[in-house]
Amino acid sequence: MKNIILCLALFVSILFSTPAPVQASQFSDIPDGHWARESVDFMVKKGVLSGYSNGAFRPNEAIDRAELTVMVHKLFNKLRPNLNPELKVLRFKDVPENHWAYQPLMEMYDGDSYGVVQEKEDILFIYPEKKVTRWEAIYIFYTFFEQEMNKMSDDQIFLTLTKIDDITVQPFEADDYDDYSIYYGHQDTGEITFPDGNIDGIKAHSLAWLVGNDIMSMWENQLEIHDPLTRAEAVVMLHRTYNVLVANGSLSTYTSK
Repeated sequence: MKNIILCLALFVSILFSTPAPVQASQFSDIPDGHWARESVDFMVKKGVLSGYSNGAFRPNEAIDRAELTVMVHKLFNKLRPNLNPELKVLRFKDVPENHWAYQPLMEMYDGDSYGVVQEKEDILFIYPEKKVTRWEAIYIFYTFFEQEMNKMSDDQIFLTLTKIDDITVQPFEADDYDDYSIYYGHQDTGEITFPDGNIDGIKAHSLAWLVGNDIMSMWENQLEIHDPLTRAEAVVMLHRTYNVLVANGSLSTYTSK
């Protein structure tokens, strides 16, 4: 009899219990079920995102260089390339001291920021309001995570890149390297080589790392590389980067968060 009473009590308790409410998104345009919701919530929790004054996040809006840099600066609070005195940049022509993102921009980009920092007549520019394409994101992520990217072997890089349909990958003999203006590796004694510091080698290392770790997603084996990077895509890429660093034990090098 006691068992019957206990079972009935449990049934009634379950029947009339109130399910825990699903926490509403901080942003009016990131509803439950939004494809980037998990990453947006993660970034809010880490103190990276605050959105706009009207309560929106604008997930489909193209992100600019300053916005992306500020996100990286906040999430990876130990990553400060331009605090290294060896390649320190003292001034960007287009980043005045009253720029809203002055400190992140000045701390995150040094003289070795290939594809991001531009030089004209010995004057450095960074174009902070320039909208970031998916292709340009490759350079920006290389600036910050070169150390991780260079852990990939050249064979891993080549194999990953050959899976991307809208990127040309062409191996060629080392002696012919200077005759080619496109892409990636050269062959030397039968091996594929992607030279560090070479602008094409940078594209190869970065793209292979981003795609190989599913940080940058493809659609039917295409990256749509010249499309603008949206704010939602940027948040997801940074969340996935964080998770990759957790998985390989490198997170503490980049952040205390």
